[in-house]
Amino acid sequence: MASAEKTAEMHDLFNRTARSYDQSGVEFFGPIGRRLVEFSGITAGKTVLDVGSGRGAALFPAAEAVGENGEVVGVDISEEMVGYALEDVRARGLKQVSVSVMNGQRPEFENARFDAVIGSCSLFIWVKGADDVTPYLRLLRAGGTFATAAPSFFSTVRGKWALFPEAVNDLLMPYMLQSLKQNGAYDSQFAEAGANWLASEESIGKTLTEAGFIDVAVEEKDLPVVVKSGQEWVEFTYTTGMRGMWERIEENERAELVAEVSRRLDGLRGGSGDITVPVPIVYIRARAPQA
Repeated sequence: MASAEKTAEMHDLFNRTARSYDQSGVEFFGPIGRRLVEFSGITAGKTVLDVGSGRGAALFPAAEAVGENGEVVGVDISEEMVGYALEDVRARGLKQVSVSVMNGQRPEFENARFDAVIGSCSLFIWVKGADDVTPYLRLLRAGGTFATAAPSFFSTVRGKWALFPEAVNDLLMPYMLQSLKQNGAYDSQFAEAGANWLASEESIGKTLTEAGFIDVAVEEKDLPVVVKSGQEWVEFTYTTGMRGMWERIEENERAELVAEVSRRLDGLRGGSGDITVPVPIVYIRARAPQA
């Protein structure tokens, strides 16, 4: 579990990012959230907790899945994220949805409150092992579902990460690692890639089984991320948690890096004029044992 200092860094980062988060026009968080809800098997009338709900990428698909007779509770550490999500909840007239400020690492709900606990592109930031997943098990009713999604870490043992296009991985990975070593950087799975619980299907299964879950299922699926230019890809990353990496690079060096990343990605432009970058996303599902 993240330390208090690193949790504070995560809080500040996502408060700064909230206004533009998932608003760049590049389809990324939305498709992941929809697929996660589908993969989790959430059905009408169920009660769902969305941990790290952000601006609603999984929250709103979950609300559609449970319908008016169900309930979806979103929590996020960022007050700004919660504010924007609540505006959308009210605009959509979703009476079955509530969103509140809460540290998702320590969810403050009674035991067996939910039929499903989900987290789209959130839990991977702080979960390091079975002890960090156990808090979600206690929130589930017997037979309930735990499901999460993240940019795949299967390639981190080879020094690569899903969110970095192959053409620029060698440029960006050193900066990501450097960022994590600086004081105040929030926790990430890069620190010990070889011991990362997300590094393989086997380690995912082992971690969740040790936490007390059963029937673990893992799916890695490419998400085609389409941008019009390398510059647009960079701007998109600023609307995600990767903003923290960019902000720690000295201004002149950052400008040179952005120019080179943009140049390389522009070289990938296809016949349509767009650049399509396949991003492997891993979807994970497990169940709480029956009573």
